[in-house]
Amino acid sequence: MRKLFLFMLITGSLFSCGHTEKAKTTDLLQSKELAKMVEGKDYMILKRFRLSDDQGFSQPIEASSFLLPADWQVTSSIQWDARKKCLPEMVQASIEARSPDGSYELKMYPVTQFDWSDDPVYLDAMQRGFNLHSCNIAEPLDAAGYISQGLAPMLQAQVRSCGTIDALQQMMDAGAMKMTNLARQGGNNAYNHRGSAAEGILQFNDGMEGIALCTLMQTIVSLGGTQGGMASTYQCYVSMRMVMKYKPGNEQMARKILSTFFGGARINPQWATGVQNFFLAVGKAAQDETWKVIQISHEAQEEIGNNIIRSWEAKNERSESTAAIAESNSGFSQYLRGVDSWTDESGARVELTDGYRNAWSRNDGTYLLSNDPAFDPNVAFNENWSRLKQ
Repeated sequence: MRKLFLFMLITGSLFSCGHTEKAKTTDLLQSKELAKMVEGKDYMILKRFRLSDDQGFSQPIEASSFLLPADWQVTSSIQWDARKKCLPEMVQASIEARSPDGSYELKMYPVTQFDWSDDPVYLDAMQRGFNLHSCNIAEPLDAAGYISQGLAPMLQAQVRSCGTIDALQQMMDAGAMKMTNLARQGGNNAYNHRGSAAEGILQFNDGMEGIALCTLMQTIVSLGGTQGGMASTYQCYVSMRMVMKYKPGNEQMARKILSTFFGGARINPQWATGVQNFFLAVGKAAQDETWKVIQISHEAQEEIGNNIIRSWEAKNERSESTAAIAESNSGFSQYLRGVDSWTDESGARVELTDGYRNAWSRNDGTYLLSNDPAFDPNVAFNENWSRLKQ
């Protein structure tokens, strides 16, 4: 019996060693296969980049975040200048991003506004700077007209085609009607609003091509003119102007990247509310109090730490001040049709670049996409990734 026990012990040990060696061999083979996989070809990593406001509040705070390929070079900033006469130019956000090989360049330009009047006397006063908050003086345009006559010339690009995005016009019309109704409720019956969204296809002098996206809201105020009859003034607020440049033949991927940017964009509602409060103070002529008086709660600041998903990002939290932006981003993402929807274990949904059958997320807001069913980033990178579901 003792000999039998020893035999079983020895053979068991040998089997265990053999099993261990086989597992090691399998892991080694998997590691070698994973080493052959190329980022950007066999899998894609999407990083959540963050736009920080370091000037406008008592402490730096993240204003928004967005998804782009992890190996892109991204710079972003928010500039405040309460001395500006043109209200939209008091808070200016911009983003520049570029792929490592230069095949793609994305730029989000700050908001802008241009004003006009069909009353010659009032127009002259605007041009001379007598109007309190007049912006750039130019004839009114819709979004397509602005791309053709404003944005493209600024970029020294030629417009191959340009037109209104019909799929988003209903959204813009609803926003314009809401603003008009609010004015009516406040007794401002002279106010009307007209919104538009447009896309332009651009050709650059360096051989690159581009997609330009724009949203524009017109505020039209009709009152008695200085020379009799009715006269109208126009404020054309360009709320979004974004350009994606790409090498010829890459338009489809450019649209996917744009769609991913819009689909994954998040706005911090606390930041948006703070900015909204600032503009309300400006409207009440209270800007001389200083534009650094807005306080962000200690609890909110603690959420902005390293290696965690901020609650406003994870839940895509919306407030009244961010609802219109979120709706616009969602509309552009659906229009470009370059994303698939995924959900994590908590049920939170995110839109990621389409064309992939497998997706994982990391707790810092990074995502990984792959079509290889055997590819597991937990093994490949020795990190903690959670699989997403479609």
